[in-house]
Amino acid sequence: MDWTESFRKAWVVTGLTLRYLLTTRRAIATGLLALVPVILTLSLAAARVVTFDIVLFQQLMIPLFLQVVLIFVTLVNATALIREEIDDNTLPFLLTRPISKPALVGYKYIGYLVAVLVVLIPPIIVAYGVTEAYGGLAFTADLDVLWGFLATTILGSAAYGALFLFISVLVRRPLAVGLLIGFVWESVVDSIPGDVPKISVIHYLKTILKDVIAVNPLGGYRTDISAGVAAGILVAVSIALVILAAFVFQQMEFRQKAG
Repeated sequence: MDWTESFRKAWVVTGLTLRYLLTTRRAIATGLLALVPVILTLSLAAARVVTFDIVLFQQLMIPLFLQVVLIFVTLVNATALIREEIDDNTLPFLLTRPISKPALVGYKYIGYLVAVLVVLIPPIIVAYGVTEAYGGLAFTADLDVLWGFLATTILGSAAYGALFLFISVLVRRPLAVGLLIGFVWESVVDSIPGDVPKISVIHYLKTILKDVIAVNPLGGYRTDISAGVAAGILVAVSIALVILAAFVFQQMEFRQKAG
């Protein structure tokens, strides 16, 4: 019975989170941004760009999708999980239900992860398909590229989401802090010598792409770990940050605002 009740609570909270993230104006903005790879590949195909192939696809996707679209979509959605409910005064109602604060964080995070992957994954598949079709190749011709970007999208969504969720329970303006980390730190960290890049998410995402894709533009990228190790680190960091977020959230107290 306890397991059944826990599953029911998880289903309810996850469902509410999905509906909240996928049916608001936020979903329209993030959905349109996620379509950028599709729009770009269709434009290159329509313009009959001679150099448009799977390598150019990767050269565009790494800085555009992994370092802009992925970060923005995860930032906007993850910071909304807890902080917006606090600001909108809806969280106290949810906390009156028979569910613990750590469980609430975990269930909402699962809902977030499903929501962002629904938004991010289809455009990758379509953009890859357009690229292969333009070159007259079968959809399966460069599956290592497709799997590489799907893996980095899933792992990146998990890691960035956990990071931004943690930030959202620490500070009152998580978007500002998240923007600094996502679009400043993650952009410049590769140029810093030594092991500093290892404290960024993008380092491990690029490591995975370099290791799993046979022909890629990351041949000179500095890394000393394998794709498996990089994936393991991202999973571990994601879990740790969600646990930390749940711990901090557990210590917070909320009162229903008047009026």
